[in-house]
Amino acid sequence: MYSLSGICVSEGAAQGRALQLRRPSDAPQPLRQGRREPEAEIAAFEKACREFVARLYQVMQGPAPDSVRDLFGAVAGFISARDNQDDIKALIKSGMSAREACQSVLLDHLQAFDRSDDVEVKAQARELNALAREFISTLDQGSAGDFKLPELTEPTVIIAQDLTPAHFLCLRTELVRAVVLEGGLSSGHLGVVLRELRIPSLFSVIGACSIKDGETVLVDAGSSSLIVQPTKEDSVQLITGPALFKDVDADEPLTNVTVGCSLGADRGLDGSGSLNHGLGLLRSEFLYLGSDHEPEEQEMQDLFATIFAKIPENAPISARTFDFAGDKKPIFTLNLDEKGPLQGYGAHVGTALIKKELRALLQAAPKRPISVIFPLVSRLSEAKYLNDLLTQVIDELTAEDKPFSECSPALMIETPAAVLSAKAFAPLASRFIIGTSSLAEYASAPREPDAAFTPVLAKLIAIACKGAHDAGVKVGLAGRFAARVELLPFFLSLGADYITVDSYSVGKVRAALERLDTEKHAPHFDEELYAQVMELATGRDITALINNLNFRV
Repeated sequence: MYSLSGICVSEGAAQGRALQLRRPSDAPQPLRQGRREPEAEIAAFEKACREFVARLYQVMQGPAPDSVRDLFGAVAGFISARDNQDDIKALIKSGMSAREACQSVLLDHLQAFDRSDDVEVKAQARELNALAREFISTLDQGSAGDFKLPELTEPTVIIAQDLTPAHFLCLRTELVRAVVLEGGLSSGHLGVVLRELRIPSLFSVIGACSIKDGETVLVDAGSSSLIVQPTKEDSVQLITGPALFKDVDADEPLTNVTVGCSLGADRGLDGSGSLNHGLGLLRSEFLYLGSDHEPEEQEMQDLFATIFAKIPENAPISARTFDFAGDKKPIFTLNLDEKGPLQGYGAHVGTALIKKELRALLQAAPKRPISVIFPLVSRLSEAKYLNDLLTQVIDELTAEDKPFSECSPALMIETPAAVLSAKAFAPLASRFIIGTSSLAEYASAPREPDAAFTPVLAKLIAIACKGAHDAGVKVGLAGRFAARVELLPFFLSLGADYITVDSYSVGKVRAALERLDTEKHAPHFDEELYAQVMELATGRDITALINNLNFRV
C-alpha cells in the first residue's frame, strides 16, 4: 500500500481497478508482418507527414496561444525539413520501415537539445520530442496518437499520461470511477467533462503510470490524494462517508437573474433537478466527441429532442453550436471551409456541419423558443455569416413546411478580438455569453491559465459588458469563473442577468444570489465600477475591489 498526490480537478471519492491507457508509442512495437516495398513505404510516409503537418497548422490557425503556435510551427518545420525528409527516405530505401527511419533521424536529431544546460531549451526539447513521437506513432496506426481503447467491463480507475475529451468519451463512462493523469491541464476541457459527470479526478500525479493494471486504487480527490492497494478500513471509511447535499432549490430567485445548467457530456442529469431552471448552455460538441462518424441531421435532432424534453416548459433553452477547438478534437474527420468567412474559424467546424446542426436544433423542440449561441467569433464577417446561415436555415425549413422553434442568435465573447469589438458585434446578437475560461487563457498567455481572478481578466469582462450595455444587449457569464459566488456582485454590477454553470454549481450559485440585497445587487451597469476596473494593476487591487463589493451585501 502506498499513496500519491496531485491536483484535484473533480471532487469526490471512488475506488476501482486500475487500467492504464497507453498510446501506441508508449508500448513496444511488434515488427509489421510483410514489409511494404520502399516506394509504397515512402508514399505512406509522405501522406502521414502531410496529414500531421496539416493538423498542426489547423491548430495554429485557431485561437491557440503564441507559445503553442511557435511550438507547432517548429515541429511542422522540423518534420517536413528537406534534409530530414531526404535522410528518412534514404533509410527506407535501404530496408527500414518508415517508423524505424523516423525514429533514427528525428529522435536522434532532437537529442542535441537534451544536452543543453538551458532549462527552457530542455523544456522545449521535451515538447518537441513528444510531438515527434506522436507523429511517428501515426505511421503504423489509424490515427494520430490513438489510445488502445479497451472495452470496460468493471468499475475502473483510468490511469494515463494524458487524455483528450474525445478519447475519454469513447469509453463506457458509467464504469469509470475515477481518472488519474500524470499530466493534464486542470483548466482544460477534459476537466469540464469530468466535473459534469461527477467523476473524481486527479491530474499532475507524479508516478501514476507506475500503477499496475488490476491494482485497486482508492481516489480521494477532496484531499488531492490516492491510495494504491488500500486497506478495507480505508475504503469503507472514505466511500461510505456522509452523502453530499444534492437538492436544488426550486423556488423562484429573488434577484432577476437566470441561473441555467451547462450540459454536454452528461446527456440527461436524470433526477438531479439541475435542469429545473433551464438549459443555460448546451455544449453540443461534447455529445459527439466520441462518435466514429460525422453526425447526421436526424441523429442530432433526435438527441437534442431527448435533452430539450427534460427542460420545464417555461425555462430557457440555449445551445452552443459545435466548438472543436483546442483539446476538443473529435475522432471523426472534420471537413473545414477552405475559403469564405469561416476559413480559419476558431471553432474548427465547417459550414456544412454547422448548417446540419442548426436544422437539427431548430426542429428538436418546435414549440419552444431557443437561443442559438455561436462560439469563438473573432471577426465581424464570421458573426454575420453565421447569422446569415441561421436565416437561411429558417427560410429552408419554412419552404419545406417543417415545424421549427422561434430562435434568437447569441454570441460567445471569449476572444480578445470579440471583447475589443464588442460594440460592433452587439447588433448581431440578442445576448452576449462571456466565456470566462477561454478569456482566462488569453489573459494569462503565454503562461498557464491563472487559477485566480486577475485584473486583466476583470478588464476583458468589463469591456465586453460595456460594449453590450452601450448597445442595449443583454449579458451572461459562462465558464469556470461564473460559478465563483464571491464574484456575483461584480458580475451583476456590470449588467449580467444570466449565469450558466455546471450542474454541481447550480444550487450553490442560486443560494448565493438569494443572500444578496435585491436593491443593491439588481443587474445594472455601474459606470463608476467600470472606471475602477480599468485602473486595476495588481492582484491586490482586484481583491480589494471584489471584497468591497461583497461587504455591501
